[in-house]
Amino acid sequence: MPWFRHHYSCQACDGSWFAEAAVVVESDCPFCAARDVFAYKSDDRTLIVEREGAAFVVFEAAKSARAEPGYRQRKRFATRAKANAFVAARRRKPTSRPAPRARSARSA
Repeated sequence: MPWFRHHYSCQACDGSWFAEAAVVVESDCPFCAARDVFAYKSDDRTLIVEREGAAFVVFEAAKSARAEPGYRQRKRFATRAKANAFVAARRRKPTSRPAPRARSARSA
């Protein structure tokens, strides 16, 4: 399941904060209690890279994430560049298969 870090900025008090969730939701300002503040930016955190000793590990949010991302190790790399390239390639990958082409009368 996708996991995002949402960035908020309250127009009433200029407070700013972030929250993580699987979906974009409006939030109440924790500083002045203004209601229904919408995120102005969201970072995709479905796949993240963390350093573990000499390795760089790609973690992926669990497919059933609701309140917490439930990250699971996906793959280990020797360099951050290779880990970031893996993440970039996964993000470019289409989430569904393209529809099959319709057959024309000539090819039947």
